[in-house]
Amino acid sequence: MKTMKTIDLKTKNRMLIVGGTGGTGSWFARYFKDHGFLVSVWGPSGRVDVAERLGVEFAHDLLAEVADSDIVLLSVPIKETAKVVEELAPRMQPGSLLMDVTSLKSEPMRAMMRWAPEGVEVLGTHPMFGPTISTIRGQTVILVPAEGRCDSWLLPMEEIFREDGARVEVLGAEEHDHIMAVVQALTHFAYISIGSTLRSLDFDVAHSRRFMSPVYEIMIDFVGRILAQGPELYASIQENPEAERVRETYIDECKRLAKLANDGDLSGFMDAMRSAADHFEGRDEALARSDRLISLWIEKREEGRRG
Repeated sequence: MKTMKTIDLKTKNRMLIVGGTGGTGSWFARYFKDHGFLVSVWGPSGRVDVAERLGVEFAHDLLAEVADSDIVLLSVPIKETAKVVEELAPRMQPGSLLMDVTSLKSEPMRAMMRWAPEGVEVLGTHPMFGPTISTIRGQTVILVPAEGRCDSWLLPMEEIFREDGARVEVLGAEEHDHIMAVVQALTHFAYISIGSTLRSLDFDVAHSRRFMSPVYEIMIDFVGRILAQGPELYASIQENPEAERVRETYIDECKRLAKLANDGDLSGFMDAMRSAADHFEGRDEALARSDRLISLWIEKREEGRRG
């Protein structure tokens, strides 16, 4: 009969973060260090200075550190995750936990379940935020536990995030990737396409801000937010196996709406909008929330002008 290990988070659990000298890895190094974990980090660049700045150890002997750690957290590019898992997971000891923080889950979960030895638990993790945030409060963390292989560690990890005010959702890998094909791949694709269109038009965004209403300036800021970050992550998110179908549907809808507008078929355009509105649940709530956001944005802008 399988026995569950009791996880005591009040003890000093050893955590190795592979890719811990990068942005996301460094964020989690600070986070878990503040929660009492004995954190070490490793990165291919050998940035010992980053570890020193974080106040954690640098894992000079990576394989030995893997074997000695209670948790190995992988914060590496999606394309490299399976390879890193194959190299490191077999070194882990029974009772330990293997985690990843990639934006896709199906392929990383298959790799972790394949290469992690018996007795090593597997927990896919997707923080729905970037390393620029100061606190996890109000953020969403998605957990993808391997069926039958995360009995001991799932609840303690949930509790860490929940107690800090995060919203924790537990999903299967395929459901995760299905949802993320829209929540991430589509929305990022749309924002980046707007930014690319502004470039093609040679549109002066800075000058145009003088004439924008708050709602459109907020939208432009979100475009700028995406464009201000590293393109590697956003490109890798488009590798979601379901994202191609979503992108093609989006492009087809853009073409359909463009034709209605180009043909002067305003009635058809309005019908298309009404149809979309009928499908969009929670429109009134969305309107109210966005009104509050706009009011807050205006208030902060006016404070800045007065200050």
